This record gives sequence, C-alpha cells and structure tokens, in this order.
Amino acid sequence: MTTKTNDMDDMRNASNGVADDTATHDDGRTAHGTSDDVVQPSDVVRPNLDGFSADALADVTQGARPRRRRMSAEHVARIRRRRRVRRVLLVVFVIVAAIGAFGAYMGYSALQVKRAVAEASQGASAIPAAIRSGDANAAKAGMTRLSNGVDKAYAQTSGFGWRMLGALPVIGDDVTAVRDTVGIMHDVSVNALPQLGRAAGNFSTTSISVNDGTVSMPGLTESADDLDQASGVIGDAEIDLGRVPTPHIAQIADALDNARGKFAELADQVDVYARIANVAPSMLDLDDSGARTYLVIAQNNAEVRPTGGLPGSWGTLTVDGGRFTLSDFVSESTLPQLDSPVLDAQDDEIALFGENLLTKPHDVNFTPDYPRAAAIAKAMWEKDRKQTISGVIMIDPCLLQSLLAVAGGVTINDAAAPDGSGTVTLNGSNTAQYLLHDSYLENRTPGEQDAVFSAVARQSFDHILHAANGGNSAALLNAVMTSTRQGHLKVWSVRGAEQERLHDTAIAGELETKPAEPNTGVYLSDGTQGKMSWYLDRSVTSRRTRTLESGAQQYAVDVKLANTVNAADVAGLPDYVTGKGMSEGYDVNPGEIATVVYVYAPAGGRLVDWTISGSGSGGSSGGKGFDTITTHNGLTVGVKKITLKPGETATLSVTVQTSERAAGTTMTIHQTPLIKENDQ
Repeated sequence: MTTKTNDMDDMRNASNGVADDTATHDDGRTAHGTSDDVVQPSDVVRPNLDGFSADALADVTQGARPRRRRMSAEHVARIRRRRRVRRVLLVVFVIVAAIGAFGAYMGYSALQVKRAVAEASQGASAIPAAIRSGDANAAKAGMTRLSNGVDKAYAQTSGFGWRMLGALPVIGDDVTAVRDTVGIMHDVSVNALPQLGRAAGNFSTTSISVNDGTVSMPGLTESADDLDQASGVIGDAEIDLGRVPTPHIAQIADALDNARGKFAELADQVDVYARIANVAPSMLDLDDSGARTYLVIAQNNAEVRPTGGLPGSWGTLTVDGGRFTLSDFVSESTLPQLDSPVLDAQDDEIALFGENLLTKPHDVNFTPDYPRAAAIAKAMWEKDRKQTISGVIMIDPCLLQSLLAVAGGVTINDAAAPDGSGTVTLNGSNTAQYLLHDSYLENRTPGEQDAVFSAVARQSFDHILHAANGGNSAALLNAVMTSTRQGHLKVWSVRGAEQERLHDTAIAGELETKPAEPNTGVYLSDGTQGKMSWYLDRSVTSRRTRTLESGAQQYAVDVKLANTVNAADVAGLPDYVTGKGMSEGYDVNPGEIATVVYVYAPAGGRLVDWTISGSGSGGSSGGKGFDTITTHNGLTVGVKKITLKPGETATLSVTVQTSERAAGTTMTIHQTPLIKENDQ
C-alpha cells in the first residue's frame, strides 16, 4: 500500500507536469516504478488547490529547487589540492611538534646527564683524599656518590633517544663521546667500586704503625686481590677515557675533562695502594719470607745528577719481620774506584756517560735510568763490602724535609753551627736549605762536609722510624707518596716479581720505552763539579703544537735555566761550592754554572728541531742547539752543555714528535727532581 506525497511535492510535480513514479512502503523502503507498474491517470490524486491564489501558486512554482550543476574537473582538482595541502600541513605540524617535544626531552636529559656526571666526578675526587687520610667512611661515601651519579647518567644515555642522536652528523660525535664516557664510568661503578669498598673496609692507612722501629700493616695483605682488580679496571678506564674525542660543545667538553681528571687521580691512587699491598709484605718481611738488606744512598742535589744529585752517602737498611735496623752512612769517597767495569758495559751508555759510570761510585747515577744506576751501585757495594744486597733505595734532603715535617725536628751535632751552640735542629722547613746550601758556607773540608751529610742521614731516619707511631702514620705515608711523585724517593728490588710490581711507576725511576705512552725526558748533570746547583733555577714546559694525519703528535718543549747567584757574593763562596780547580775537562770560572742537559725523545718518536736562546745562549753555550744527538735504550737523545754566568738565562727549545701508536694520548714529562718550590 502506498502513501500520498506531501502537498508541496504534489504541487511541484504538478506544476512541472511530471508525475512522481516513486512510492514509499509501510516499512520505509522506497520503490521506483517499472514498465510493469505504470501509474494510470485515473490513479493520480490531484491536489486540492482550493483556497490558493494565483500569486501564491506562482510563488510556489518559482521557488522550486533548481537542478544541481556538475562541477568542472579543474574545480574538483582545486578542492583536492586544498585537502592535500591541509593534510600535509597537519603532518608537518605533528612532526614539528614531535621534534620540539623530543628536543625538549633531550635537552632535559642532557642537563640530567651533566648533573649526574658532576656528581660522579665529585664522588671520584673525594675517594683519594679519604684513602690517604685513612677515613674509610668518607671513602665509602665517595664511592656511593660516584656510583649513584654514574647510574643516573647511564640510565639517561643508554636510551633510544641518545642512540638515535649518536647517528646524526655533527652532533652525533659529541653524543657518542658522552655515551662512551658514561659507559666507561659505568664499568668502573660495576666492576671496581665493590672491590675497592671491601679493601677500604679491610685496610686503612691509619692502621699502619711504626713502633720502636717496627712496622705493622694489618689488613694490607687481605686487601691485595681486591685492590688489584679495582686498580686494573680503573686503570683501563683512565686509558679509555683518554681516547674519547673531545666534544665540540664547550660545556660538555669541560664536564668530561673534569671527569677524566678525577678518574686519573683515582686511578693513580688505587694503583699505588695495589702495588704497596703486593710488594710491602715481602719487601718488609711482614710475611716471614726472610730478612732483607737494602743499600740506601743519600743524594746531594747541590751537585745535580739525572736521578737527583751526587750519590754522596751510602748505608744499609735491614728489615727483619718488619723491624728496621739502619747502619751508619759512609761517604762515597771511601769506596774504591775500580779498574774495570763492575757490570757488563753497554755501548750506548759508555758513549753517552763515559766509563766512570761503571767504575766510580761517585758517578753511578750519570744515567737517568734508575734501575741501571741501582744495579751498578749494588755491584760496587757487594764487591767492596762483601754484603748481599736485596735492593737499592735512593733518597735526598727534600724527602727528609717532608718526613721531618710530620715526625718533628731532629737535632744534630754541628760544631760549625752559626749560633755557636754546636747543634742544629732540622725540621720540615729548613732541612734542604741547610744540607744543600747553608752548611757549605762554614768553610768545612770536603771530608768534614761528607761527615755532616752522613750524620744527618743516619740520625734523621733513626728519628723518623722511632717517631712514627699510630697517629701520624697516615701523614708519613702521604709524605712518602708525595715525595715519590716528585722524584725524591726511588726503589729497586733484585727480585723480579717485586720489580715488576714497581715497574712503570714514579718510584721505579725507569726510562719510558713504550711508544703508546709518550714521554719526554729532561735530565740534568752538573758540569761545574762544585755545589752550585742550589743557585740553578729550572722550568720545563710543554705544549702540543701539531697532530699529524698518522696520529703522531708534535710538542714544543722549553727547558729554561737561570743562574741566580749574586755576582757580588761569588768571591765569598768556598772553592768547594764554586768548583774552582775541580772541574775535569771543563773551563768553568767561579760563579758560573755548567750544566749538561739530556733531552730524551718519546719512544718511537724523534727530535724534530731545536734552538737555544737567552742571555746565556752564546759564548761557551753556543747558539746552535744540541752538541750531540745519539741513542740510549732505543731512545733518541739530544745532549747540550750550557754554561751560565751570574744572572744569565738560557732556554733550550725542542720540538719532539711522538709515535703514531701514541695517537689520542697526552705526552708527559719526566725530569730530574726539583729542589726549590718555585721551580716547575
């Protein structure tokens, strides 16, 4: 059954003269007419138009909806283009918003990493001081802070965002440098700090004691393995950190450089204690391995030699079950000069230092290679004294002064004391000056001067060994370690395992022969044959000037010497000081200082160029640079003799080149120990 359409549709269809051929069923469906279902005229219901005016009907017919026109292809294309642009703009907006959000997040993350690395660096810097002071709680607190900071930084940099940024050009290198640095620090946190914490719990420097000449180090042996493992991990980390490229962004570079510095200090400290833990028990016979007797040589820095100074006084130190027994010291002049080398001669050292190196006790440390000098001295002592030596220890007045600063002053007999008291009290501020300068002004004979030097060495060490009780043991150990870094204490052992532990440390005093660890050596030897080195100021500086494509680096090394003696005072100096009449083969006038300078190129590297300048660069010093260039222990060596009149200066400027294998590392300088604080 169909329904009628509304009146308006009927009127519109009627006015158009068209009959509607659709019908709506009761269920709402619309049916269209077909040829079999034609509506007959009699079936059409005509609208009732009664009551409608002609005008109204006209309005209705005129208001009928016009037929819709088809859009052109161009118009459709325009619409599609607009829609496409809107979609593109929307996508761009989303991308920009995402990038902005990602950038904001990464900026926040970078700030968190910077703070975390700073926290880790502060923790790392606190550990060495705590270890030196024996404060186990402070050491553990520093380790906790280091670990926490590293964990925070690692959590940030190990995420997807940092990995993605690391793949980008330009900034990717900086991001990778940060991630590598944090990763290296994380390895230390996981694989070294637990062991270091256990060691700190077992051993403390405050537990070291020296009572009545007997040393005790409880817990040291038990800590050896943990210290070994921690030292290995931290040492590798220091090397790896040194190889991480410096970032371009200054703030990041500064933060990472600071972290490197703190880790380097930590690595050095832990390495020292690991070595002590492995050699001290046997070398001090704390493990009942047998008594040891060491040759002790007190050097006189007033007559400079490559290892420090003239080997003036010789004595022995016997250690039995940790108990020290020190013999009297004798002058080197009491030992005979030999007719033939005491050890097999090496051609390069004979050419460089002469045969006296192996025949004359006075000259055993012409070589800067301390193990070689020690072996020669041992052989000479054993040949003359028929006493078996377990090792050789070289000390100097600067070490004595550092130890007396902790142990307290010692009073020695000195008939020529300026105040007429017949005694002199040496302490932490005047020992070096007294032994290297003041004592020479009393016009003693060489024999009397040697006796004073030997007495000071004997009495000072005896005083230190009996004054080192409990409370100041950590301070004494720190004084020893500081003096060792400065080159004032050197030790050599005849036992291979112990010497291997000492190898590659400041206390070993070796020439650096590893191409991957670049080092330039600057060593001085007195040519005046007096005691004028007290007046010789020295500074040694270096700066990197070039990096070659091969990875080799060039450094400018400047060695500046100055004769500080007042010309007006020269006439009052004893001949024993000025060297008047004592110089063998040198034409040196009173007041002048003749010094032979040895510059060793880095292993696997070379000396590139050299010049000498300054008021004292002419005359007997010559202005052409090195007098000789040769080799020693496989290292290239330049030799220059410089003679300075009072007030003169000279600067030997040398360009050295490292091995290609040293790429990415920083060159260090080893030099003859300094004796004045203002030197560098």
